[in-house]
This record gives sequence, structure tokens and C-alpha cells, in this order.
Amino acid sequence: MTRAIEPPIDLPTPILVSVKGDPAGFPIPAGIALDLSKFHNGRWALQLDAVLARREAPVVIVAHGIACRAVAWWAQLSPRSYLRAVKGALFHAPLQVGFDELAAAAAMQNGPACRLPFPSVVISDPSFQVEETLALADSWGSRFVATDAARSATASNRHARFTATEDMLLSYRETYVPAHAAKQQPARPFTIALSPPPPD
Repeated sequence: MTRAIEPPIDLPTPILVSVKGDPAGFPIPAGIALDLSKFHNGRWALQLDAVLARREAPVVIVAHGIACRAVAWWAQLSPRSYLRAVKGALFHAPLQVGFDELAAAAAMQNGPACRLPFPSVVISDPSFQVEETLALADSWGSRFVATDAARSATASNRHARFTATEDMLLSYRETYVPAHAAKQQPARPFTIALSPPPPD
């Protein structure tokens, strides 16, 4: 039985975003399962608009896999009024791509590469494409944190202490772990090459 995740008191409500059909996605009825089957028709962006554009209560976006890059694309191109409720984002394994998501991932190669208009933290396994993940985090203006806290010092893109907002985002760290995922061996992620961000 799936139960809704209750956010900590006085913290923004988490909005969980994964991709439709992703076995590692969120089994939460209140989440958004983006339809990336026809990426260029923009239906996935309308899904995000429908949940976030007119929202008044504060939220934190918690996204998994390729949905992280979809959220980033949406945030970078949307009117700022659509983002007024978004207090930050926690991105889990943004370079993890399933076989059925390869076309969408290729389409995102030419997406905007600029800082996100809200604070964000990227969490990923430091043993998988760490240089590419660090570059992506830098282009978004995100703090990188290793999935295994014990190894968090092995790779980082920040030397400064965590801000209060980053600490708040990390309080949602367990939110992205689906109840069934802990019982499965994760599928081997596909490698996606990233183009370097344009110089300032």
C-alpha cells in the first residue's frame, strides 16, 4: 500500500516528478509522471504548468532521472510568474536514463544550459559519470552531494558551507526513494554525453 509522504512541518510541500513508465519513478498518486514519448510536442511542459504555474503555496520539486533535466528545461524557459511557488529543487541521478528515454535524452542535448531561477541540489552516485554530473550541477548553479553521505567528500563542486536553503532541500533526501526501489537491483544506467556549457 502506497502512502503519501508528509512534508516536515513548516516546510514546502514536495512535488515529485518522474517519467511515465519509469520503473524507478515515484509510486505516489500526487506526483507528476511526465510523458516524454513525444518530447517535441511539449505535453510534458504542460503537465508541469498545470501543477505549478498557478500554485500559491510553496513547494520543492523532487525529481528523478531524466525528469530532472525536463524540470530544468521547463524552469529555464518558463515565465518567472510560473515559478513563484517553487522554493527549490532536489534532483536525483539526473544522468540516469532508461532505454525508453534515450530519444528524449538526445533531444535534451541542445537544451538551455544556464543557472536555474531557484536553489537546487543534485544528488548522484559519485562512481557514475561524476565529471559530467558535476558539470551539469555547475551549469544549473546546483550543489552536488554524493548519494552515499559517507563518500560525499570524494566529489563536490562547492567548498563553502551548506546554506540554510540547501539544508532544507536535503531534508527531502529520502522523499525520492520509491518504496519498491529498495527491493530491486537498479538497472545499469545508460551513458549520455553532455556538451559543455557555453562560456560566459
